[in-house]
Amino acid sequence: MIESAGICPLCGRDNGCAGAAGRSHEGCWCAGEVFPQEIFERVPEELIGKACICKECLDAFKRNGE
Repeated sequence: MIESAGICPLCGRDNGCAGAAGRSHEGCWCAGEVFPQEIFERVPEELIGKACICKECLDAFKRNGE
């Protein structure tokens, strides 16, 4: 199980979260992104609200049109 807010709950890699790194959320890569609601259905229930999805997973989800 993923134990860090800095790890993507979908792929297990670094999610690049500014907040998890102790920086301002305002400067995070995700601040200007739109997350389709359907992507959150893929996050394990125990990790919802605890770890951010990475840009690579978000981009792949959008690219595949799921």
